[in-house]
Amino acid sequence: MKSRHYFAQGVRQREGHTPLWWPVALATLMLHPYVVLLLDGTGADPAALAAHICIVLADLVLLGSALVLAVDARAAHCAMRANLATIATLVAVQDLPLAIIAVADPTRSGYAHRITSGHLLTVLVVALLVRTGGRSGRPPRSNPLVAGLALGLLTLAVRLVLLMTDATPYLRVGDLFDAALLATISLFTAAVCIGLMRSPLPPSASSRISIGVASLFMARLWASVTEAPLPPFVSIVGVTLSSAILATTSIALLLETLRLREVREQDLRQRAAIAEATVRHDREVVHEVRAATAGIVAGVHLLANDRLPPGPRRRALQHMVDVEAARLDRRMSHAEVQEITVLDLDDLIAPLVTAHAAQGHEVLWTASGLQAVGRYDSVTEIVNVLLVNAARHATGRDTAIHAACTGDLVEIWVSDRGPGLAPDVRDRLFEWGARTADSPGQGIGLQRARRLAQEIGGDLRHVEPGTPGAGTSFVVSLRAPARATERRPRLGQAVGMTG
Repeated sequence: MKSRHYFAQGVRQREGHTPLWWPVALATLMLHPYVVLLLDGTGADPAALAAHICIVLADLVLLGSALVLAVDARAAHCAMRANLATIATLVAVQDLPLAIIAVADPTRSGYAHRITSGHLLTVLVVALLVRTGGRSGRPPRSNPLVAGLALGLLTLAVRLVLLMTDATPYLRVGDLFDAALLATISLFTAAVCIGLMRSPLPPSASSRISIGVASLFMARLWASVTEAPLPPFVSIVGVTLSSAILATTSIALLLETLRLREVREQDLRQRAAIAEATVRHDREVVHEVRAATAGIVAGVHLLANDRLPPGPRRRALQHMVDVEAARLDRRMSHAEVQEITVLDLDDLIAPLVTAHAAQGHEVLWTASGLQAVGRYDSVTEIVNVLLVNAARHATGRDTAIHAACTGDLVEIWVSDRGPGLAPDVRDRLFEWGARTADSPGQGIGLQRARRLAQEIGGDLRHVEPGTPGAGTSFVVSLRAPARATERRPRLGQAVGMTG
């Protein structure tokens, strides 16, 4: 979990970080009209036409950036990114019509590249959006693009009204009132840059966007200070560079947001898998505890009621209770995993047969004298799962256990004469939760039993009967010990609680 936390922190630190040549390359691409028109010599002043086309391209790139920022704001749940989308839309909407007018009528060129008194309203709105974006946590419910469009049309309307009242509403440094307006606009622009630097955006993104804002303002300020009738090339470079910086930064923010979201989704999937595994483990524990407890309770009940006289069967019952209680204690106390060792199958199976006999489930079994390699508790649980299933699904009819040595394997057969497996579960018999609709079980035992067998180098399989409905047989395959695989059988008598 710590590694994922550090990785997510690294993602946040890299958000908005792009190579420096990205915005430079995009700005250079937006300046290509200069090359095309100057080489072609189109129009009376191809440089002015190229400059206005570049401004149009920069505004279109701003609109694209606004769309990316709006998507990113939704994904990252960030108010600042939503407000940046609104700002980009506002600036593009208020400038794009004036740039198009300048392309159609070069005499009105100053509308597109010089600062006017109408820009004071624009910078005030932008400063307010930056301030509210820095304070809010979640993005507004309204669409930031629609909000930007509305604000852009409002500021455009104000600028057009100013143009109607004054054909040359450009601010001039020589005029005291205009100089005061330029100073005010400059102060609010500086406040916007400071607000961006203090915003919740990643440092690399906030610094680059601040540089973009400063680049756009300085480009227009230069054209206003020099009172350029046509857009200076330096100003056009500043305008295109500003749009390119915002575009590349917004794309980088979105890409890192999507990457961080993927990291979070992977973390959630892993947590869900861990939770599911924990639930499965707990259900398996309950499943095994319930099975073991049933035999212990039945044995204790028989011993407490003195229903068995002293003798071999009573001693076998007492031994079963002791063995199963010890196994249950190990299961509940989360003891260390047992070592894989050589097991005496008769010593392992006998308490299980006695436990089931105490519950009224007679199991036919003959001591084999065989040994196998495995974990005592694991093999005991595997055999007990098969016996419980036989008692539950075959009503205990002719349940039998038989052990035999086959090559380097020792096989434990558990069979019954019940109705057999339902066709709809035969193909998914060992999957978690595999059960028929009317089954009283939970579909846990066989899946766990096979996994336990495979963990100790063995396996569990189902053997199809020779004729349909001829019962069910399962085979537990275990490794035979390296030494002699067979010992002399003990007693050829079935073990049970009744004679």
